[in-house]
Amino acid sequence: MDTVFLVLAQGIVGLALAPLLFGITRTTKARLQYRRGACLLQPYRDLAKWWAKDPVESETASPLTVAVPAIVLGTMVLAVFLVPLVARQVVLPAAGDVLVVIGLLALARFALALGALDAGSAFGGMGASREVAIASLVEPGLMLAIAVGVMDAGTTDLAAMAAGGELLGGAGVTPALALGAAAFAIIAVAETGHEPVDNPDTHLELTMIHEGMMLEASGRRLAYLMVASQLKLVVVVGLFSAVFLPMGMAAELTPAALGVGMAAAAMKLGVAAVGLAILDASLAKLRILALPSLLGVASVLGITALATQLWLTA
Repeated sequence: MDTVFLVLAQGIVGLALAPLLFGITRTTKARLQYRRGACLLQPYRDLAKWWAKDPVESETASPLTVAVPAIVLGTMVLAVFLVPLVARQVVLPAAGDVLVVIGLLALARFALALGALDAGSAFGGMGASREVAIASLVEPGLMLAIAVGVMDAGTTDLAAMAAGGELLGGAGVTPALALGAAAFAIIAVAETGHEPVDNPDTHLELTMIHEGMMLEASGRRLAYLMVASQLKLVVVVGLFSAVFLPMGMAAELTPAALGVGMAAAAMKLGVAAVGLAILDASLAKLRILALPSLLGVASVLGITALATQLWLTA
């Protein structure tokens, strides 16, 4: 019964609120730009509209085009249940390893890039090449930032990392973890496709990255990919919460504790959605050749955090 409660809580926060977070980001960005913007619930309406339509395929598409949206969505749904977002433990304890979650993010990116190439369009190939190039800079920074939390906790198990950080409270915040959190924040912006790395609202061929890989998707397949894209924010915030900000998670699987955990998780996700909107409204997209410098800062911060952690524990 406790596991059922945890599944429901994690599912509600992750699967049900992901489109709402997307709506919060778009609406906040519109308000900051003195526009009315769409309704907060518009992402749900868009998903319902796409779900009711049949997909249109390219003449060069193979069965891979059919499989990729389901693979990407399934990968992100699994990742949502592997991060301790609501409670200190995960739904699938045996698989709740930080390396597994990072691997799932990489698998979703790889599958999406293959699907974009399979359509045979120039936009899909361009978006896929840019996504893979950025990923080669993002993944080292992500691993370095997470490694600080792993060294501090002495394990790669996300539940154990969250429980240890929750018990220590403010005393567990060290300079090394602060630097690691700063590195992770830069990586999170790149992973979720927001300014100054990517513009989530553009369809211009000279600037789009993630959007370029989804131009050939339509109907239910587009709905799959959009939900997966929205779920990525939940996964990234869950990783950050487990490693650097575990406060508020439920210590026991009771309705009251899970309610508090769901409220804390929703607050963290809301803050992240608003923060991304502020970045989108206040920053311009960097040139593609300038992105290595920005993402290199994340890697340098991660290396500095690791050196600081080694020095503190020496």
